[in-house]
Parts: sequence; C-alpha cells; structure tokens
Amino acid sequence: MRPADLTSIEIADLLSQMYTADHGGQDDAPSQQQRTELADYLGCHEEARASAWEAWAAELNPADWDAAQCTHC
Repeated sequence: MRPADLTSIEIADLLSQMYTADHGGQDDAPSQQQRTELADYLGCHEEARASAWEAWAAELNPADWDAAQCTHC
C-alpha cells in the first residue's frame, strides 16, 4: 500500500476498517505498518486528510464523528 496512490474513498475505507477493528468489529484490519504509513501520509498532507475525512464522515453515524475524528488525528 502506498498512501499517495490511494483515492480519498480508498483512504476512508482503510480508516473505517481500522476504526471497526479497534472497536472489536473485525479481524482483517490493515497491519501496524500500513497504519503507520497512512498516519505519516495524512499527517503531512492536510488536503488529503481533509478529503479522506469528508468521505469517511459521510459513512459514519454523526454520533461517532468525535470519536472517529480523534482516531484519525
């Protein structure tokens, strides 16, 4: 996985997988290495981070926004 090659929707899907796995919902989450690569990329690319958040937030229940947004910081 190379985060720079992913679309906002693909990044949002990864964030969703990670969030779900972290809350006991699935076992096929991205590896720690993939999480680190994605976090490094999003930490350095504010526009990509905002776009991915916008795509992911559209899928989330509004009640989960605060918890999820903190997860991807």
